[in-house]
Amino acid sequence: MAKAAEETVRRGRGRPPRLSREQIVRSAAELAVREPQVALTVKRVAEAVGSAPMALYRYFPDRDDLLQAVADRVMVEAQHKEPPGETWQERVRAWMHSSRAYLLPHRQLLPYMAATQQPARVSSLVTLTRLLRPLRLTEDDLALAVTLIGSTVIGHAVYETHRGSVSARTLDDLSEALALHPQEDRDVVAPLLPRLSGAQNRLYDVVVDRTIAAIEALAAG
Repeated sequence: MAKAAEETVRRGRGRPPRLSREQIVRSAAELAVREPQVALTVKRVAEAVGSAPMALYRYFPDRDDLLQAVADRVMVEAQHKEPPGETWQERVRAWMHSSRAYLLPHRQLLPYMAATQQPARVSSLVTLTRLLRPLRLTEDDLALAVTLIGSTVIGHAVYETHRGSVSARTLDDLSEALALHPQEDRDVVAPLLPRLSGAQNRLYDVVVDRTIAAIEALAAG
């Protein structure tokens, strides 16, 4: 008790502990992963660090600035080790799948990752450039290939988190909407409805394959 009282006097009665920008960003990143379905607000982040919302505005002018800082941190901390595989195609495929798996839990931050103006993607650029350098692409084509891979991964992650999976409810809604169309339209589309969920699961593999095919075409050219 005496020690706690002494600490209170030293810090100032009723005065909250000092915050840091790093502490706020770290807590917000953990909160975004722990509760991905709940909006990451300044109030919630303030509660997570044991402070008042107004205190956070000393470090971040608004919520967008806070979330951008969190997104940049998550990108910087991504593990960009040399992906496994015997061929460059296998390594690109492994990198794209592992990167997607890393990004998906950060659904609220994905738009900010896509829009970042900070050098948060440097480690990704280094990994991908080293991976593709042996193809002897021109510098312009190498830059295009690296950009294609990175934008495809982030873009598809954004699509997946906002589009969601094809649920039974979704199929029911589609069936009801389809019932309003002429019979010939229903006959054409109806067989596809139960297959949409499987198509959604296969979609990213197709996207990865097409990305690799595009880079192969650049190398051949």
